[in-house]
Amino acid sequence: MTAVARVRVPPAPRTRRAMPVRAALEWAFGTECARLDHDEIEAVGGTGWRSYGMEYVALERAQLGTRVDTSRGRSSPHDDAELIATVVRNVLPWYAATLVADLARAGRTPDWMPDARPHCVPVKWRPSPAGPRAAQDFGDTWRYRAGRGRNGNKLVELRAPCCPVTYYPTAGQIASARRAWLDWYGYLLEVRCALEAAGLRSLRLTDDMPPMTPWKNSS
Repeated sequence: MTAVARVRVPPAPRTRRAMPVRAALEWAFGTECARLDHDEIEAVGGTGWRSYGMEYVALERAQLGTRVDTSRGRSSPHDDAELIATVVRNVLPWYAATLVADLARAGRTPDWMPDARPHCVPVKWRPSPAGPRAAQDFGDTWRYRAGRGRNGNKLVELRAPCCPVTYYPTAGQIASARRAWLDWYGYLLEVRCALEAAGLRSLRLTDDMPPMTPWKNSS
């Protein structure tokens, strides 16, 4: 009999799913329900900023390996989802990490107020059979002299009705909303750079990002 040598064929490498950073965040926090761990004792100054970097995160994950699910009624999030949440928690301040996580969980982006322009609008409205109408008020008191003859040069006071108006949204409100969008864009850049070195197992982040200034593209 001739002995036949058995050759072990190595398994084919697992293909990682390509995904933009925003989609990865929405998958981790929305689909997999990953959560942030807010440990104020270990945070620096109580701000939620951790002093260790991504090298520590990767080493901690390698040492822990697969964790046992001790929750009731639900399974643990995917390992990559847990890692994404850990990265968000450690590379961003706490207020920024919660903003990124909450928006990703809801599948939303910051409201940069598309097509917003300051408009002149009444300060108050009043109901009417034909619909809301601008409410009237009285302006400043005007004094002038009128009349002729014996009653000439008579001082007259007049308080004319007017419609107080304001501008909404203001230029400051629009600028603030767009500044918030730019901040969120910067947070995504930080998270993407950190995740590229974190060792995701089933995901591969692409360079695709949301538009940096969508108001310029829409104008």
